[in-house]
Amino acid sequence: MPLTGRILDPPAVEDTLARAQRGELSAFDQLMREHEARVFSLALRFTGSRADAEELTQDVFIQLHAALARITDAAHLKRWLLRTVTHRCLNRLRDQRRRPQLVPIETLPVAAEPVAPESGSDPLAGAHLRRLLLDLAPEARLVLLLRFQEDLDPSAIAAALDMSVNTVKSHLRRSLEWLRAQCTGDSHGS
Repeated sequence: MPLTGRILDPPAVEDTLARAQRGELSAFDQLMREHEARVFSLALRFTGSRADAEELTQDVFIQLHAALARITDAAHLKRWLLRTVTHRCLNRLRDQRRRPQLVPIETLPVAAEPVAPESGSDPLAGAHLRRLLLDLAPEARLVLLLRFQEDLDPSAIAAALDMSVNTVKSHLRRSLEWLRAQCTGDSHGS
């Protein structure tokens, strides 16, 4: 799935959304290209698997096509996509836990992500942090991704994940404490 496209300004997104709702496939394709990198990146960072992230991204956009008539505006579209990808990630994890594992799955290296490269950062530290992120509980992982990747405030995260704001804040605090402890070598946490 190619992750290219240009970012549309809000009036253009509204126009594209309206055309997609009228059944124009080229408009839906444009909406998909506008938002697929965000959806894919969240799924990739949650699952740690490029194949799973691609499948989840495809599933989200199939759901979007079916739900287009209920989307009211560009802001609603963005919230709908974030909410849907987070729920699909959690559902995928639940499904995997129910399925018996016949062959142990080895941890795959995290593939290159479709986001701007981090300048001046340590790639080994980044890889270590991505591995630690995969060790967090699913809900805590999603809270961190939505906070630091999507730059959402706790109330927006709470709405996307059907959690209370206090639960979101608690996940943030505990997860950050645990990550700091892991990075400094204090395995007991704060």
